[in-house]
Amino acid sequence: MTHLTRFAPALPALLALAVCAPGLRAQGMLSTQGLGFPPGQLSAPSRIMGGSTGEADALSPLNPAAISMLTSAVVLLQSEPEYRRLETGGAAQTSSISRFPLFFGALPLGSRYTVAASASTLLDRTWATTQRDSQFIGSDTLASTMTRRSDGSITDVRLAVSYATTRWLRLGVAGHVYSGRTVLESLRNFDDTTRFAADTFQTAVGFSGTAISVGAQAFWPRVAALGVSYRRGGSLKSYQGDEVVDAASAPGHLGVSAVYLGISGTQLAVRVAKDDWSRMRQLGDSLKIHEGMDFGIGADVRGPVFAGSPISMRAGARWRTLPFSASDSPVREQSYSGGFGLPMAGNRVELNLGGILSLRSSDGTDISERAWTFSTGFIVRP
Repeated sequence: MTHLTRFAPALPALLALAVCAPGLRAQGMLSTQGLGFPPGQLSAPSRIMGGSTGEADALSPLNPAAISMLTSAVVLLQSEPEYRRLETGGAAQTSSISRFPLFFGALPLGSRYTVAASASTLLDRTWATTQRDSQFIGSDTLASTMTRRSDGSITDVRLAVSYATTRWLRLGVAGHVYSGRTVLESLRNFDDTTRFAADTFQTAVGFSGTAISVGAQAFWPRVAALGVSYRRGGSLKSYQGDEVVDAASAPGHLGVSAVYLGISGTQLAVRVAKDDWSRMRQLGDSLKIHEGMDFGIGADVRGPVFAGSPISMRAGARWRTLPFSASDSPVREQSYSGGFGLPMAGNRVELNLGGILSLRSSDGTDISERAWTFSTGFIVRP
């Protein structure tokens, strides 16, 4: 017997369940339930400040009006590896994820117009879990190792333009295209490799959609800045091959950031945002979806001088609700962060480094997740 076909019919059902509403055992982590984990679409400086400047930050692809704050061409590359530890019933499971959540470029056109293009991760669905299992056939016990993994994401590609109406007010509009692909795989390796070959099943699901966003940015030098953005999701479809499996709407977004600039060399910021994730519900009838409430506070303080330029010292805290869960109770996340911005090459290059500790839990369960994320952003001004 070279291949165990007895269990193959159950695998498509198993993978279909993972697409619609994967449970905690299938994914092994609280944060990557359902259609994935939302990194937040924040630049490294804003992320380190608890996301507090999200709607007032020119480098975060949220408020299209904020890009008008840029006075020169800018390119941003960002990486965010995450190291997780899940604890339940005295047992622990660890994993690590490598992410590149944001690529951003902007170019001022004269004194009033600015254009920007970006690609940011809306939802990340990368996870893997391995567990021991046994199958019984007659009097034989077949020991095996079951590995389930997912690799993929949904990316938000945005083209934005802003216009400075006055010295203190900017307006912006942006178009969004969503695209992505998730590959789900189930692999069973039997201990008795001489009699049974590995049993593998793989399926791929694609996504495509659109949205439009508008924003406003008010700026009073040495006093305050205020940013507001609204995104209206258009259609969002899932595919298997060329066939449309389900159709829904892309999530909407509304956010407000306020930054106080009245203290020399210091920024104090606060942000409140809401994401309408429930608009994606039709992508899976059994998805347990919760609206995303997001609150963050943060500070940026001028630090010691390096190579003639001051280092920016940053810290923040963030509280938010994640969109997907395995139970009826949502997953709640608390994050605490700190880091710095290091200017180099005469301020033409800036390195932003920060660490974020995230604590995630769901009411009514004894499951908790602790994650360290290290955010690195390179800002280049050609």
